[in-house]
Amino acid sequence: MSFTHVKTNYVDFEGVRYQLDLSFRIVLLYFKLIKDEGLTPEERINLAVNALVNSDIGDLDLVAKSKLLDTIFHEKLYTEREKRREKLFKHSQPSFSFDDDEDLIKAGFQQQYGIDLDTTNLSWSKFNAMLDGLTDSTQFRKVTTYRTIKLNDDMSDEQKELIKKMKLLYSLDNTKHEGKLTKSELELELAGLDMPHKALRRQELLKAGKI
Repeated sequence: MSFTHVKTNYVDFEGVRYQLDLSFRIVLLYFKLIKDEGLTPEERINLAVNALVNSDIGDLDLVAKSKLLDTIFHEKLYTEREKRREKLFKHSQPSFSFDDDEDLIKAGFQQQYGIDLDTTNLSWSKFNAMLDGLTDSTQFRKVTTYRTIKLNDDMSDEQKELIKKMKLLYSLDNTKHEGKLTKSELELELAGLDMPHKALRRQELLKAGKI
């Protein structure tokens, strides 16, 4: 994308130009809707297209709406940067989640840019560029670093223990940890649970080979 290229909030589909709402909140809503297993496929498509498209779509059947969403995704949402990232890290675990890390992302934007994401409207492309630009001074970037850092023999036992704890504390999937949990990690994992839930969590960890 060059400086001379003007970003547009529309997409041409089957000879018709559809105006779009590509604000980051709407795009995040779109991603949430298409993954919502509590909705039928028809409900996902209808809700998603109604969120993204500001033009009249009354003449489109469900198949056409699905194709329109696919066009919007590949032309407007699935950026070249995301394509490269997927190729480079296709076997890696995600380092963040918009749902789980919402507060960290908001805090990072407030800290670094002075932007309150609860009251400021940004385009999806600008939001992503600014998200990528968050530095190591933000807690969001520190958390993603802990999630992705690999343990190595150059680290001291104290460093390894700290990193393991941070991985556990900030894990996006509490069943995916490196190796068996230490006693301190297990205590952290079970902290705050009542006895019945502690027993259930122990069973889950045992099945996962973590204890």
